[in-house]
Amino acid sequence: MQKKYIMLGCCLLICTFSVAQTLVKLEKNKLVYTAYANTGQQNAVNVIPDFSSCGYARGGVKLPVVANVITLSPRKGDCREMIQKAIDELSAKPLDKKGIRGAILLKKGVYPVDGLLTIKAGGIVLRGEGVGPDGTVLLALQKTKSDFLTIEGEGNGYGNASPSKKIVNSYVATGAKEFEMEPDHGLKAGDAIVIQESPNDTWISDIGTAQYGWKADEYKMFYERTVTAVKGNIITIDIPVVDPIEQRYGQAVVFKSDIKGRIKECGVENLRIESVFETDEDENHGWNAVVLKRAENCWVKNVTAKYFGYACVSISETSAFNTVEDCAMIDPKSVTTGGRKYSFNIEHGSTANLFQRCVSWGGRHDYVTGSRVPGPNVFLDCVAKNTFADIGPHHRWSTGLLFDNIYGGEIRVQNRKAMGSGHGWAGVQTLFWNCYSETKEIKVESPTGTMNWGIGCIGKKQNGDGYWEKWGEHVTPRSLYLKQLEERLGKKAVDNVITAEQRSGTIWDTLKTRAAEVVEEKRVVAP
Repeated sequence: MQKKYIMLGCCLLICTFSVAQTLVKLEKNKLVYTAYANTGQQNAVNVIPDFSSCGYARGGVKLPVVANVITLSPRKGDCREMIQKAIDELSAKPLDKKGIRGAILLKKGVYPVDGLLTIKAGGIVLRGEGVGPDGTVLLALQKTKSDFLTIEGEGNGYGNASPSKKIVNSYVATGAKEFEMEPDHGLKAGDAIVIQESPNDTWISDIGTAQYGWKADEYKMFYERTVTAVKGNIITIDIPVVDPIEQRYGQAVVFKSDIKGRIKECGVENLRIESVFETDEDENHGWNAVVLKRAENCWVKNVTAKYFGYACVSISETSAFNTVEDCAMIDPKSVTTGGRKYSFNIEHGSTANLFQRCVSWGGRHDYVTGSRVPGPNVFLDCVAKNTFADIGPHHRWSTGLLFDNIYGGEIRVQNRKAMGSGHGWAGVQTLFWNCYSETKEIKVESPTGTMNWGIGCIGKKQNGDGYWEKWGEHVTPRSLYLKQLEERLGKKAVDNVITAEQRSGTIWDTLKTRAAEVVEEKRVVAP
């Protein structure tokens, strides 16, 4: 039987691999990609994927400016009921044509809040008047590990809307945007689909994780995509494959999706949220400042979280196409050990999210993903200071990650082996692009059949047998994500999402200054 390989999307410029060439380079201001073979393989058919669909509205779209429709002022005592009542009242209003209900403005001042605030209806923005101690300050008073504010949808899963149909290629490469389906697949352009990869025991054996307790049936991965073209049995998709599909490792299938219950067009803006704690190792107080659960096209913008035990923002429960920008996680209070101080976190099947221009101080895993997170996801132009563990995918096969211009301590993608409860391979198709470690190593390891990359990185030590290019010097373009976005949607799309500091390449200095200032600011107390 003749093997069928699908290599790459037709819109890419491709070079043949050679030692002298780079995997991505600029020629006449256009990205040129060089095909490569994965670890332990000979077929140079993969390319670094396009990550530019990550973020609000699939990237390159300005965050909405939502009009204030309710205004609240601070008052003495617990303000939770007042704020939640306003959220609930606005939730009962109809959506406009853009899916918006309006914004709740919290005027400057201090708002003690004893309990969870939750937004469960789309089109609502919770907005303050500044992130400083003299701005809008919400004090989390709960004395248990708790979320402070959730934007929360309903339901679960992907809404299987058709029988599953097989992908017939023996191999679909990383970076590919088309593949062949079995006959009578019933797909058409515009269909929302899920690509389901179900690995087998051969895969577990080849990547060497049986010894850490991995079982094949626990590693099904689900990738949301949209069909853009159909020609016979050849299907073209909008977002490329970020984990190669290899039939000998298990049959991949496609089904139409009909996702219900995702909350959309909600935001949190211009707030300071502080958790009230007793000691530096207090474990019974606010844990997450903001959590997105089953959210799509939502945003968290210009929020400072101080003293929370776990995260400023955690994106969870199959959330997709969200943006977190200009946020700070400063001086977390909890024991410095596992399961704590994950400043900006993606987990539980969430995909195509963008974190940019964020900063942390005193965290452990500051820009991080959890188990089995399907890519792409992007961290762009972020800084971590005073770190106590590494930046990167944390455990169990997160795929398609871009860490683009990240400044911090240790930065690693690796086999974590028996660490934790058997973390094994933390991530694959993880790219460190123009990253900088001011204190420790940058480590890149790759399992069989995949590739992780360190390109244009600088640090105290280079470690690992993954793909390395231009160690000790940064490369062009400065940002891969932004250049990919420009080539996909044009320069205006880039202008829609970046700042002058990103354009000039001075964003790290701005973020380091912000962290230093917030660290020195005194705790806010209730009046």
